[in-house]
Amino acid sequence: MVTTQADSEDTVEVALRMLSRGFVDLHLGVRSGEIVDPFQLPESMGTGMQMLSRLCLTSAVGDIADSIHCLSDMARRLPVGGWGVPALAAPFRFAEVKLLSPEPVAPTEECRALAAKGQPDDAFEDIHHRQLREIVQRVRTEQRLQIYSILRERIVRKPVYERRELSDFLEENGVVVADEVLRRWSTEIPLGAMRRDGSFNICGNCGGLLYPHRDTTAFPEGRCRIGPCLEELPSSRAGATIESASGWRVYADDILAYWVGPGLSEIQLHDELREAGVDVVLYPRDDAADVGRSHELGIDVKSYSCPRLLGETLSERLGGLATFNRRYVAVPDAMVNRRPHYLEDLRLAYRGSTSVVFAKVGDVVGLVVG
Repeated sequence: MVTTQADSEDTVEVALRMLSRGFVDLHLGVRSGEIVDPFQLPESMGTGMQMLSRLCLTSAVGDIADSIHCLSDMARRLPVGGWGVPALAAPFRFAEVKLLSPEPVAPTEECRALAAKGQPDDAFEDIHHRQLREIVQRVRTEQRLQIYSILRERIVRKPVYERRELSDFLEENGVVVADEVLRRWSTEIPLGAMRRDGSFNICGNCGGLLYPHRDTTAFPEGRCRIGPCLEELPSSRAGATIESASGWRVYADDILAYWVGPGLSEIQLHDELREAGVDVVLYPRDDAADVGRSHELGIDVKSYSCPRLLGETLSERLGGLATFNRRYVAVPDAMVNRRPHYLEDLRLAYRGSTSVVFAKVGDVVGLVVG
C-alpha cells in the first residue's frame, strides 16, 4: 500500500487527538488527587505518546515522548508546531495549537476540542457548569436566568474572596444554597502566595493572586499566574494587599483556567458595551453566549491559538450562539496581534451555514454600536 500525503496528515491528526485526550484524562486524575506516575498513565495518554514517538522515529528526530514530565512542560510552553517534530510543524493545519495553558496548567479549550472532536467534553469545566445549573434550579423560577449570570460574573470578577463578604453577597441575592458549592470550588490561600509576614497581594487587573517572584525588579509586588492577564499586562501590579489570609480563599486552577482567565475579555466587552449604551448581560439565557441580550445579540469570546482549529470547531458546533439574531465571535486582541492574518484564516476555516462576525475583542463594541 502506498502512503499518501493525506494518509500521513490523517495519522498526525489522530496522534494529536489522542495526545489531547490523554492530557484531558491525565488532568482529571491529577485534579482528583492522583500522582502522575510515568508507569501508570491513562491509556489514552500512553497511546498518544506511542504515536508521537513513532512520528519522532519516522522523522529521525529525538523522541520527545519518552518522558511525560518533559512532554507536559513543552506542551504548556509551545504550540505543537514548535515541538521539533516535522510532521507537527507548518504546513500541518493544527501546528499553532497549544495543548496546555502555561499558568495555571490545564488542558486548553483547543486541547479539549481536539480530544472530543468538537463535541462537549465531560471535563471539570462541564462539571462546574452542571453544578452551577443545579444551584440555579433550586431558586425561584423567576430568578433562575438572572442567578446563573450573577454567580458566574461574581466568580470571574472576584477569584480571590473573603468568606464573610461572599456569604453576605449570596444572602443579598437569595442564593445562600450556592455557598457550599463555591467553597468546594476554592481553597485556602496557598503558602506560596504569601509573603513572610503572612500578607498577600491581589492582582489589580484580574483580581487573582500575585505570587512573590525572585525577580523583584520586574515584579516588586508579585507576579500573576493567570495566563490571559499576564498576556494583557505582563508587569503585574497589586490592586490590594491583604494583611492576613485568615478567612480568604481562591478558586481552584480549573476555575481560574476555564472561567476567570477567558472571563477577562468577557468582562471587558460587557462593561464597554454598557458604557456605550448597549443593554447587555453576562452569560445570557443560561450561558447561551458570553455576552448578549435576549435573542437579539450574542457574543462569544474564543481564545484559540490556532484559527483553523477554531474555524473547524465552530463549523461543527456553534452552540448557543446560533440562537441569536446577531452573532459575534471575539478573539482577544493580544492573540490576534501576535499572529498575522489570524482573522482572515479564521474566516476561511469557518464553513458553517450560520453567519458569524469574527473580530478582535477591542473592535466588537464599534461593530455592535455601528
